[in-house]
Amino acid sequence: MKTRLIFLVLLIVCFACGTNNKPVSDAQKEKIKGEVKEVMSAIIKGAEEANFDIVIGNCLDSPDFVFLYNGKPFNYQQFADLGKTAFATLINQKSTIVNENYMVFDNSSVLYTANSKWIMNFKDGHAILDDPWALQYMFKKVDNKWKVISANESGVEKSAKNTETSKELNQIELHKQFVGNWKTESAKDTTVFWDVKSYGTGFEGYFKCITKGKIFMEGKQLWGYDKNLDKYSMSEMIKGMDNALYSSWFISENKCVMLLYNDISNPDNASMKYEVEFKSPDILVQTTIVNNKTVRIDTMTRVK
Repeated sequence: MKTRLIFLVLLIVCFACGTNNKPVSDAQKEKIKGEVKEVMSAIIKGAEEANFDIVIGNCLDSPDFVFLYNGKPFNYQQFADLGKTAFATLINQKSTIVNENYMVFDNSSVLYTANSKWIMNFKDGHAILDDPWALQYMFKKVDNKWKVISANESGVEKSAKNTETSKELNQIELHKQFVGNWKTESAKDTTVFWDVKSYGTGFEGYFKCITKGKIFMEGKQLWGYDKNLDKYSMSEMIKGMDNALYSSWFISENKCVMLLYNDISNPDNASMKYEVEFKSPDILVQTTIVNNKTVRIDTMTRVK
């Protein structure tokens, strides 16, 4: 009797499994694809609008959830924290889906893949181009709703022109505010002089630090406008020191950001950053930030 009962239970289990995973007809596949496409479209729209609530709302809060970003894994909570922080720095994103595919495994499992490219416009004026950018989303039907159970995004990231701030800020005209002779008292008995002259669409600069009538540091700078990035690149040469390459751009009519060129794609975590604010045409304040900590504030005045 017990043996027959066991066989009966196994038969029921096998039948149930077979029912859940039975072949899906072409008509059913098209219906399922349409349902998942609607959810995926909402996720892309949320990403473009920098609305992370929409994105996370379509993900399954489960211990099985995993998000891979260029090979780095995140669980659900880590993804939620990461996305909320990252999206808060964005103005928006612009996506182009080059091609996409929906693979229906059964009534409750669908794999979405796509080749795409994205422009990420940040509030501080910088932008990142993801091209090519691969998307792979696994959808699972839970409580009659399609949810993302795992996702994998990867590709090539590089600096780009911010398509939003470039409409409002003329980087060439705004950088002309630097033209002129400037000075600041950087320490006791120490004065820094900075001379900036126009040179085409760029500038050339010369600075010197004088203590008790003697020059103890001096260097030259050459600024050039990069129309593809809508930013300035500056090469700085200081006597007796290694050369440095910076990038600079205005994030408002009177505030400029400068940082090492290597950090241009991730300014929030730049090893060194300068924030320059023009308080008036003749006064600018330069804040030096190292590893996200303010270490120095200098006020420079225009010498007429």
